Amino acid sequence: MKFDYEKELRTLFPNGETRKTSERRYWINVPPGELQDAVRTLRDKLGIVHLSTIVGEDLRDAFMNSYIFSGEVVVTISVRIDRDKAEVPSLAPVIDGAMVYEREIHDLLGIVPVGHPDLRRQILPEDWPEGVYPLRKDYVVAQGPVDPDKKEEA
Repeated sequence: MKFDYEKELRTLFPNGETRKTSERRYWINVPPGELQDAVRTLRDKLGIVHLSTIVGEDLRDAFMNSYIFSGEVVVTISVRIDRDKAEVPSLAPVIDGAMVYEREIHDLLGIVPVGHPDLRRQILPEDWPEGVYPLRKDYVVAQGPVDPDKKEEA
């Protein structure tokens, strides 16, 4: 008999929005305060331990982090994050591999993984201005006028 991941995920996450998105893909939405427990549940109850990536997204009115775990199935845990208090509990103490992804998200979107043990820059140069996040939708790229007839100097 085939294991029913959809039923098991609905049982394990009764307060989270859970859905099957394709044959072997599942999506769970949890509040930020439940993120670490949700990941521990995946790890301890279902043996899903491989964090493939974390995708950060600016929704304009909030942020969304999607934590994509893979094993026999792919489970995405999504967390909606308040734009005015862009914080989410760090997964670095809970699951291997989270540290680098969280540093990238912090660099590019300014989402703070609270409890992260080493939040130094990952993507942006050390002299990048504090508080400027290039993947936010309100980020403005500074660009001077372009003269199409002028050749760039090497």
